[in-house]
Amino acid sequence: MSKNTSVYLDIANSIRHEIISKGLAVHTKLPSEPELAIKYGAARATIRRALAKLQDEGLIYSRQAVGSFVAEPRVEQDLDQLFSFTEFMVYRGMTPGTRLIRTETQQVDDPESPLLHYLGLRPGSKLLYIRRLRLGGSDPLVIANTWLPEARFRGFWEHDLEQQSIYEIMGETGQKPTDAIQTMEAVTLEGEDASLLTVPSGSAAILVRRVAYASGLPVEYAVDLYRGDRTKFRVRMGVLEKRLSASIQSEQIAI
Repeated sequence: MSKNTSVYLDIANSIRHEIISKGLAVHTKLPSEPELAIKYGAARATIRRALAKLQDEGLIYSRQAVGSFVAEPRVEQDLDQLFSFTEFMVYRGMTPGTRLIRTETQQVDDPESPLLHYLGLRPGSKLLYIRRLRLGGSDPLVIANTWLPEARFRGFWEHDLEQQSIYEIMGETGQKPTDAIQTMEAVTLEGEDASLLTVPSGSAAILVRRVAYASGLPVEYAVDLYRGDRTKFRVRMGVLEKRLSASIQSEQIAI
């Protein structure tokens, strides 16, 4: 075990690696606490703490008097860090996927359009619109609606949008977002949105609106719908972030 890291964190990391590297199926039962205590040569209290951390991350779930099991993949994102969905899924050890639903170039003439307002554009400007279903493995997790100023991303449609992330493509032009303002609200899914996310009509979702900036200029407006039953957001704030930054980074505390 690492001298600079708590024992329970090393155990949690090892269990996480086993789940991901072996591709354990959802609802697979993990070894019992006594079995894990023997395997890692640790006290059961330490094993419980490691399992609690993995449960906090949404990687496993427990049933009282039964044991711990592999959980369905969850979208768990830090709202104070700007990652593409693809980057985040890879970081979490999941296989990202994309299904294109619609792509088109839109000319927006309405001077009151929020698209023009958020992107700082004039009436008559053209926008690239991309509607995608984002997958974790084969599971639909997010419906992503994205608008980009056409003038800033010439040749955008030449890229394979099912194989490349939009942020990766934006980065090739030197305009990958580095800052963003995001707002969230609770909504219910209806019609096509519910069907795409394979949940009953009326199911809960989290709607995230984002204006992203590169070199201080708005380059993306997005409206994303996250499944409410498969999503967890986390924010680090102010004094707490400064005081506990090292602990938060090492333990991934869910605030």
